[in-house]
Amino acid sequence: MKAAWIKSLALAAVAVGYSHAIFGIGGQWAPAPGLEVKGSSGTLVGSGANAITLSQAKVSGLNGFGVKLWIDALPLIDIEAGSNVQWGLYDVTVAQGNNSQKLTFDLGVPTVDKPGFARIVSDVTVLYPFLKLPPLVPVSIVKVYAGAGLSHVIATEVLNQKFAAKAVDKATNSGVDPSAADTPDKVAKVLVNAIKDEGLKSGIGFHLEAGAKAKIPIIPIAVFADIKYHFLSAMPSGVDANSMTFELGGALAF
Repeated sequence: MKAAWIKSLALAAVAVGYSHAIFGIGGQWAPAPGLEVKGSSGTLVGSGANAITLSQAKVSGLNGFGVKLWIDALPLIDIEAGSNVQWGLYDVTVAQGNNSQKLTFDLGVPTVDKPGFARIVSDVTVLYPFLKLPPLVPVSIVKVYAGAGLSHVIATEVLNQKFAAKAVDKATNSGVDPSAADTPDKVAKVLVNAIKDEGLKSGIGFHLEAGAKAKIPIIPIAVFADIKYHFLSAMPSGVDANSMTFELGGALAF
């Protein structure tokens, strides 16, 4: 009888240990549906009938994927680190009168040849788990939490009218001639090279986070859903600095 009790307690201890994972690593779908790359249009060079103009379409919302790692072993708080890659494509057209040229890029992805905006957002977050379900039991399945932290953002420039006008102005030896019939094609090549050569923009920002994790006892697999609000982050001209990201994923939790 005593041996049976010892075995039962041992199994219970193992179950509790597995239900409260102290370490997790996984992947997530991470869209930013509210972020907007604003559209723009205007003259790049010349005037009147010979003026060369640019029209850049807007894109609302970015798609993305990422990774996440967390540590739940600390008292009162949890520590989480994650990184998401997010992107969106848009159309850019250079025109002179009835002659127009749509910009294309060789991105190495079949059927994808448009200019695009992309960013990598890396977060470190301190979380407070304020609710565990079921409550008042040693083995909880769902943990609800909220917190805040620092964000590091790396982003591409946007090929908008402001960027394009500066690129054309610098291309003094590119052969751009507002009176030439093939000028839109020449300007398009200048802009493609300019955005390819442009460096990435980076900076530090902040974020707020709320979400929940669920883990069934014994099984070392967890699922999670988070909402992050990023603010005061470094963004290029034409992109909202404040944005919401949703994270939905799964992880191995030990």
